[in-house]
Amino acid sequence: MKMLFLDIVWPLYLADGSLIHRHELVNNLAKLDNEIHIFTTESSNLSHPDNIRCHYIRSGSLLSLTINYFRSSGGLVGSETFDVLYTRNPNFGFLAGLFCKSRCKNLVYELNGIPEDENNLIRNRCNEEKALREGKMVNLSRFFSSAKAKLKILVLKKALGFSDKVIAVTPGIKANLESSYNIPGEKITVVSNGANTSLFKPLEQDACRKELGLELETPYICFVGNLAPWQGVEYLVKAAPSILSRFPECRFLIVGEGVMKNELLKFSRELGVADRFVFTGVVPYDRVPVYINASDICAAPFILARNAKIGLSPLKLYEYMACGKPVVASAISGVVDVLEASGGGIPVPPENPEALAEAISKLLENQELKMKLGSKGLSHVTENYSWYSVAKQVDGVCKSGLKG
Repeated sequence: MKMLFLDIVWPLYLADGSLIHRHELVNNLAKLDNEIHIFTTESSNLSHPDNIRCHYIRSGSLLSLTINYFRSSGGLVGSETFDVLYTRNPNFGFLAGLFCKSRCKNLVYELNGIPEDENNLIRNRCNEEKALREGKMVNLSRFFSSAKAKLKILVLKKALGFSDKVIAVTPGIKANLESSYNIPGEKITVVSNGANTSLFKPLEQDACRKELGLELETPYICFVGNLAPWQGVEYLVKAAPSILSRFPECRFLIVGEGVMKNELLKFSRELGVADRFVFTGVVPYDRVPVYINASDICAAPFILARNAKIGLSPLKLYEYMACGKPVVASAISGVVDVLEASGGGIPVPPENPEALAEAISKLLENQELKMKLGSKGLSHVTENYSWYSVAKQVDGVCKSGLKG
């Protein structure tokens, strides 16, 4: 199968979930003897170079990068035909449907969330105080935000309509596409996210701690991911005083960057626990397993907004478990299903710092339970959620939709 990824596959310098997904999917589809064409700004650490064709774009400002990308992609699609055009970007899906349908046998769109829900959460967090200060400008700001949101929804609907096949990463997204976007259910296939089980695997804890300069005898609770509103990291901060009252030596590793970072820092200072939190900032993808393995317990305290509506298939959950770590996570569709099927962690009510603190404390005081949950989660993810198994499912969807 000859396949063109319409999203830019940036060099993998940081552990951004969307970028990780693209890298892992490209690498593993190439393992299945497909010819994969990608656009990138520079050489990267993609494997299987014999099966991956890199088309380089000159980097620069956002405007020049966009112009260079569309020039390169337009030239490539104009000169070659492909079995599959694949994208996770509604704008690219829309444009491909308008201009490229004749150059491919199958247009596949993958959806990892409902964009307007994510945008609304970020915008509400970032603009709340600003809107209050600006007073009379609020209505005008809301007008433009509403118009922009409607345009995004229209573009997404068109992209989904143009697609021959749609891949949704959760059953909740599929249900939402059927009810809100009128996409036929037979056109949508659910394929969960996964973990790189060659990279994310158990490592010796003391060696990881020494490498990171962490105390060998201190219990560490770890969160990895984008510090975005829907991740619920503020509830881990709220849970900290209760945990520290029972385990005062405990520390918290917050691995990642995002719009919530300053708010989380401020909140930790207000609660008097700032000295117990380590905010690492951006960490390269291949270094993330070191932080997870240096920890005792991993947390995924997702909030209800956005997550309850569509369910979750979070990379962090699979990566935590692939490293053999017990997980405490919000009992939201997708997450609780994996925890119950695997026995790899403890689900807790979302947005409930008391329950979060109690579950983490239970694991901190019970070494045998901690080891048991970690071992079960490791087995389950290795068998069911490797990126190779995900790629095989995507490969099947793409090939099933080929025309003639």
